[in-house]
Amino acid sequence: MTKYRIEERPTWRWWVTPKPLRDKPIHRWCVFPHSFTSELVHGLIDEWGLTENDRLLDPFCGAGTTPLAAKERGIPATGYDLSPFAVFAAKVKLTEYEQSRLSATWAWLRNRIDPAKWNGASRNYPDLVLKALPGRLLGAFDSINNQLEVLDCLQEERDFLKMALLSTLPDFSHAIAAGGWLEWTSRRTSTRKIPARLAHHVETMLADLKDQKRTESRGQWTVHCADARRLPDADCTYSAVITSPPYPNRHDYTRIFGVELMFGFLDWSETRQLRYQSFESHPEARPNRPDSNDYAEPKSLTRILAQIKRLCPDPRIYNMLRGYFLDMFLTLREVYRVCRDGTRVAFVVGNAQYSGIPVLVDELTAQIGEQVGFRCTKIVATRYRGNSAQQMRDHGRKPSRESVVVLER
Repeated sequence: MTKYRIEERPTWRWWVTPKPLRDKPIHRWCVFPHSFTSELVHGLIDEWGLTENDRLLDPFCGAGTTPLAAKERGIPATGYDLSPFAVFAAKVKLTEYEQSRLSATWAWLRNRIDPAKWNGASRNYPDLVLKALPGRLLGAFDSINNQLEVLDCLQEERDFLKMALLSTLPDFSHAIAAGGWLEWTSRRTSTRKIPARLAHHVETMLADLKDQKRTESRGQWTVHCADARRLPDADCTYSAVITSPPYPNRHDYTRIFGVELMFGFLDWSETRQLRYQSFESHPEARPNRPDSNDYAEPKSLTRILAQIKRLCPDPRIYNMLRGYFLDMFLTLREVYRVCRDGTRVAFVVGNAQYSGIPVLVDELTAQIGEQVGFRCTKIVATRYRGNSAQQMRDHGRKPSRESVVVLER
């Protein structure tokens, strides 16, 4: 029997999935797996009574759902993420554009895209990119990207068009994001179709801007590269937090978005270092962490880990889960430090299961939150997800809860 108040709220079930974002103007420019929706952010803003005098934090902002949804309500917000691709996508979504200039810049570029000049890449790309964009595909994307780099325009306009180009990559890539990893396909693709697909993405983005409400409050919505375990903010900066740390499901975003990262932002070595430093939600993470001498592993977690160590055929899972909850402690400790008294915090988390043993991430997050000084006011159960096909075959169907853990400072 849990000591926490579990509030069943099935009306939120679609609010903790990324699917609705794929049809939302601006949000749809880039959607990360396991994202929650802007409706969740709006719902919590209303429930908590946030105003323009508050400041909202998302230390795992991904492609920027929280700061963009906060902007839609006029609530100042800051987002952080370790991935330069995530930060780039979020910044593009948050930028205020002069649409006439943007349209003119796109027209200039479109008229100068010349397939006759697609003769090969201008630099050495990592093997993943070479394999994902074989033949003349890489040369085509590289050529367009080079034209973007020398455009006579504002940097924000260049970034807007680069976001469209990165959105076009998956339409042609032989590496397809499937769940938590990449699957390879021998799809037939032609470089001749790239200009039309790029135009589709650009024009969709331009159409989304037509209904955007402009604001003169630049600087109220910002996103930066930073580690949630070492936030750069001063103490007592924020009055609300809405975020979702990676789930302990072995998904590795440096692999899912590996083509985009290594095409536009990092080389192979830098991507590997990002993989190592990421939140320990997958077995390859080996982060350099701040001091954690004040962490006391919850006794319930110790019992779960002992069972998993005994029964799970993959010994890396035990180490991953220990590291995952240590990272949760370090993050919550930082969040507590940068929040004011009275701050409410929402962590969207998903429970897991290994070798038939449930890992109650929501309740463990609440326990660790209380360890750093928060009070858990409730756990909102939004939906119950089926376990993997292998888990169901070996251990039967045992749905795992996806929840919003609500804490208060």
